[in-house]
Amino acid sequence: MDDKSKGVHVYWPDTKTITVERNIHYDNSSACHLEGEKSIELTINETSANSQVPNPNATNERINVPSRNEAEVVNQEARSQRIRKPSQRVLDLLEGRGTWSERSANPLVPPGIHLMAEGGANDDELTDWLMVPDHMEGYAFAVVTGNSEALEPRSLAEAKRGGDWPLWEKAILEELATLKAAGTWDLVEVPAEANVIGSKWVFRAKKDAAERIVHYKARLVAQGFSQIPGVDYFDTFAPVARLASIRAVLAFAATEDLETGQIDIKEAYLNGELTHDECIYMHQPPGYAKGPFVCKLKKTLYGLKQSGCRWYQKLVEIMTTLKFSRSEVNQAVFYRRDKRMNLLIIILVHVDDCSIVASAQLLINRFKIEIRKHVDITDLGALHWILGIELKCIHEEKKLLLSQRSYINSILRRYGFDNLKPISTPMDLNVRLSSAQSPTATDDIAKMCDIPYHEAIGSLMYASLGT
Repeated sequence: MDDKSKGVHVYWPDTKTITVERNIHYDNSSACHLEGEKSIELTINETSANSQVPNPNATNERINVPSRNEAEVVNQEARSQRIRKPSQRVLDLLEGRGTWSERSANPLVPPGIHLMAEGGANDDELTDWLMVPDHMEGYAFAVVTGNSEALEPRSLAEAKRGGDWPLWEKAILEELATLKAAGTWDLVEVPAEANVIGSKWVFRAKKDAAERIVHYKARLVAQGFSQIPGVDYFDTFAPVARLASIRAVLAFAATEDLETGQIDIKEAYLNGELTHDECIYMHQPPGYAKGPFVCKLKKTLYGLKQSGCRWYQKLVEIMTTLKFSRSEVNQAVFYRRDKRMNLLIIILVHVDDCSIVASAQLLINRFKIEIRKHVDITDLGALHWILGIELKCIHEEKKLLLSQRSYINSILRRYGFDNLKPISTPMDLNVRLSSAQSPTATDDIAKMCDIPYHEAIGSLMYASLGT
């Protein structure tokens, strides 16, 4: 009791603070106890409430009620005892070396999900199961949105278990045929003391602006993280068209009422050639190995450290042959101008996607014919889709409209916000987030490892910068 305010000191476990309250209701039936408290049962002789008859079953233990100062000292000692360092498992989680799983021994599996059997899993299957979410809610979400979102398998084993495996298998065979036709590697025996890097399949379901699947793509990717600097690779720099350059060129095209076009270079990295100093050995494609051999690469593959650099060097050679000049501000922007005829064509290159802006449609058609002599391309018609941004040209009004509706809708579905209702003020502008608000308990830290907070923030930042 507080003599000054005639109130009661109340300890709040959640905030670990003590306040003085007057309106107090004692719930004797409550089964909630604080940490360290013990339940003591007292037996009372009901024959006489005022009698002093001792209970033979009761003990003579004396219970001392601590004073306020003593209680504060005890409380501080209890708090200091509860502060403990994170365990080795939590440290592994924080440093990215461990995995967290709350899967029970006999989990309730939603229809359409197959859990991995005990033992007998190869490396590909093990990697697959470590990457998918361990919570049953994640599995259920994958089943529900599988058809609508075309969730891309993360490994060959997962692709084989899916219902659209025939489509992925067709894409794999097309990729192998392309690699063979390009003469990407030679099968040789494993040299002594050679650094043989791995390879894996990466699957992508390409969609159009209306979010319809237009193509299933399987790509063989080299695991370049095992390459040795100074031995397997040297230069890695490869410029791409920056978003600011893309917006500037599109604004210029809208003002001058220019024509647009778009092409996709097939297997762009396969056009890059390795130098004589770069001798790289790679394991054969998973699931399609032929004998105890390894691949000695002659051309670059996606995933190699130097692939982007070698492809860019090849692209510069092609554009120079076609008499294009390179921008000094952004080296991934090429242009060709005829001052006498007042003709201009600009090419924006982002890895294998080329966006074209020209003063006449004839220039765009001519460029497509010229570049086909050097690389294989896919003609995508007029410019309508670039880096997740939908474009709509209105020549009558000299306007070029940009929209990221499809990209934003995919973000909402990915993080489970597609059914929420929009409001005019989605967030308080005065809120200041800091690291002090981060979880400190070990259980909370482990749960936060499974929340894609960084990915969500990155997705929102790209949406804010794009349009």
